[in-house]
Amino acid sequence: MPPKKPAGPVKPAASKAPAKSTSSKTLGVASRNSKSKAATSTNAKKASTSKVAVAKTQKPKVWTPQDDAARKIQTKYRQYRAKKVLDTKKKEKEEYEELMDKLEKEAFIHIVKMQQEEAERRQQKEDEERKRKQEEIKRRKKMLEAAFDGDIDVMKDILKEISDMDTKNGIGNDIIGRSLRTRHMMALVDCEDVNGNTALSEAANGGHADAILFLLERGANPDSQGQFQRTPLYRAAFAGHVEATQVLLENGADPKIYAQDGQTPAEIASSEAVQEILKNWDYSKTELLKKKLEAAKEQRAEEDRQRREAELNKLEDVVAQAEKEHDTKQKQLNYACCELNKRINEHDKAVTEGFARTDITLQSIHDQELEVESIRLAVAKARDVLAKAKLRLRESMKGEDEAEPEEDIPGLKVNIKELDDVLFRDVGNRIKDSGKWPLLIDTSGQGSTFLRYRDTNFVNALSPTDMDNNKVRRSLIGAIRYGKPFVLDFMEVDMYLTCVDRFNEILPGLMDSIMDKSILNEEKYLKLVKKEDGPEYDRLKFNDLRINNFKFLIVSKNPYLNEKLFNLMYVIKVKIAV
Repeated sequence: MPPKKPAGPVKPAASKAPAKSTSSKTLGVASRNSKSKAATSTNAKKASTSKVAVAKTQKPKVWTPQDDAARKIQTKYRQYRAKKVLDTKKKEKEEYEELMDKLEKEAFIHIVKMQQEEAERRQQKEDEERKRKQEEIKRRKKMLEAAFDGDIDVMKDILKEISDMDTKNGIGNDIIGRSLRTRHMMALVDCEDVNGNTALSEAANGGHADAILFLLERGANPDSQGQFQRTPLYRAAFAGHVEATQVLLENGADPKIYAQDGQTPAEIASSEAVQEILKNWDYSKTELLKKKLEAAKEQRAEEDRQRREAELNKLEDVVAQAEKEHDTKQKQLNYACCELNKRINEHDKAVTEGFARTDITLQSIHDQELEVESIRLAVAKARDVLAKAKLRLRESMKGEDEAEPEEDIPGLKVNIKELDDVLFRDVGNRIKDSGKWPLLIDTSGQGSTFLRYRDTNFVNALSPTDMDNNKVRRSLIGAIRYGKPFVLDFMEVDMYLTCVDRFNEILPGLMDSIMDKSILNEEKYLKLVKKEDGPEYDRLKFNDLRINNFKFLIVSKNPYLNEKLFNLMYVIKVKIAV
């Protein structure tokens, strides 16, 4: 039996089998990958080929009659819509122009009405004054006739009538009232006729001693000189009235006063009794009586002075109260205008940000506009009260017999058409010679509109946006840099102190340096320049020619501004022409 083969040689055969298997797997994967790539490439080629085929088979778009009809419809519709919009715009423009024409007519009618009312007031005042003077003439004539006739009762009635009129006119019995009553009474006691003869002179000429004494006890001047410089004593002596001569001498009449003919009462006496009285009269008594009369006259003058002083104090208190009320209303208007501008800015911001309920912000603007208009009416009323109070004070300070001043505001008065020559060309060099900046007072608001549409840096003092510190600074330095006017519009409100504070926040003492023109010095205006202003405001960009063209103007519809402004600036008032 042959021997068995060992198991060892078989194992190598078994170890080769796995290697063969691994190699075959690797080749299989590579083969599959290769096939996959080939398939992908083939698919891409097929897709590309299909697209090209589709592109070759797709026909170009043909413009059909339907397309042409659609185009025509769209064109007609757009033309229709454009025509509607244009018609709407034209209608809005026509309505706007009609509204402007209506407002202009209403403004013109309002101005004419104001002028008519003013003319009616003046006419009424003149009529009342004329009537008063006629009544005074009648009373004087009646008083003179009663004095000549010696009718004391009539003279008492006339003086009582004057006293009753004073009471009716509200004249009291305080120092002011007593002085006024005395003044009115003396105007009748010492009244004169066309020849300058007083009531006392007429009573002396008539020889009525009781009437003479009645007038002398009420302060009549015994030495008044009338026609031909004749005194009451002269006329009594000339007429030969003994009792009248005696009463006049005993009450201070001077027998040594010469008339125009160079004669004294004693020289022209028509009776011996009168001559005897005048010849034997002790003149030292006349001197004593004259001292008493002078003392009484001084006392009346002192009472009149005290009355005027008391009146002035009272009127000054009234003016101070009116100014306080006016300032309060001005502050309310200032706040209301600022609030209105604030609401307008909030509304604009809401529209920009797409806020859905803009009707709410619009309604708040309308509500505030009504509030502003209401306060404006109150300010106008307070302004009228202040103007009347100041007028009464001026009349009292100037004296009751002086003419009424026409204007309260000093300065140059111009028409709106003359503003260009006055403000910008300075024809006549009035502004330059004054050394001050112009302050334009224009109650109509036309001056503000004129300046707004000129080449100016215009700042509304009531607008929070305009009064932003940086914006004011840029406007001011820009006006200096380019030689333009810087206009500060106060509108109806006295914004001077507020603007001083705001300007001083920008640069301490800025408003003072503007007013005294030191802001035009290089070291001053360069302090306003900041880095973010850019190279245009470099120091070398400023030149003297442009800087010298810089102007600072304040315009206001309110004629009662801070008193300091009227001293610091050259006042120009715009006259309203109808």
